[in-house]
Amino acid sequence: MENKFKDRDISFETLEKAVNGDYFAMQEVIRLFKPYMARLSIEEGRFNRELYERLVRKVMLITVRIKTDYDEK
Repeated sequence: MENKFKDRDISFETLEKAVNGDYFAMQEVIRLFKPYMARLSIEEGRFNRELYERLVRKVMLITVRIKTDYDEK
């Protein structure tokens, strides 16, 4: 069975770079959620650009708040 979501995954290294402020890694994170954010941004049959941009900012904020350092036991 072919994985239809294979282009929608992100590596831990990319996520870690995004958390640490890498611009291109953050763009990759945004690309991952872009279809979902675009769908959420449709109100009354019209695309709401302001809502979309707020969602992008929210994804960025959540991404930089991820704690990637952990202790292995």
